[in-house]
Amino acid sequence: MIRTALQPRWLALLAVLVVVVYTFVRLGLWQLAVAQDRVFEDTLAAQAAQPEVPIAQVLEPFSPFPNDASGRPVQVDGSYDAQLQFLVPDRLLEGREGYWVMTPLRTEQGDLLTVLRGWVADPAEADAPPGTPVSVTGTLAPGESPATEVLPPGQLASVDLAVLANTWEGDLYNAFVFATGEEPPLTSEAVEPVPPPLLSSRGVDWGNLGYALQWWVFAGFAVYMYLRFLKEASGSRHTVPS
Repeated sequence: MIRTALQPRWLALLAVLVVVVYTFVRLGLWQLAVAQDRVFEDTLAAQAAQPEVPIAQVLEPFSPFPNDASGRPVQVDGSYDAQLQFLVPDRLLEGREGYWVMTPLRTEQGDLLTVLRGWVADPAEADAPPGTPVSVTGTLAPGESPATEVLPPGQLASVDLAVLANTWEGDLYNAFVFATGEEPPLTSEAVEPVPPPLLSSRGVDWGNLGYALQWWVFAGFAVYMYLRFLKEASGSRHTVPS
């Protein structure tokens, strides 16, 4: 069988097989990427289609974070408490390392909601917003895991809401907000907006996944037929008719 495979005609056929298998595998991977992209696009559309609602319609202070609340657009009225503002270091924005600017918003009911107002490259660029009335819009996110890193005053290693609840006075929402808008605008231009995280997009489009599997089956079938013809040719000592 090895002797037959080394004949020029079979080597040429092997070269064709390699090209065919490579092409089919690549086509399968392309279909798989299309399947994943379609789910991602559907996720984006679903996130954008969610209606913006007052935060009270989604959760109350100290209540558990709802399973379906991540990425939910909300609106809340109140005033910033710049005295409680803190920074979170080691945060990336478009590949640059800097700090999140976290400022609590005290609602009209006196509750506290932590707001991610933006990102700065240098702590000195973080402004202190006035305590005037403001309407903030943004998307909800759950608190982050605790971090024990020791940092300078005014900084926390993560958005650990449990730490804030034990430090701040007042009822705290068990969530924070990626701010997407203020009315009136109070945040300076030095504080760059942080895009809200995308909703999780698990899964694939089954139609395109089926096409990907078909291409891989074709690749496997091509290999099978090559080996079958090679075995028959070796047994009969005849090559495959041209």
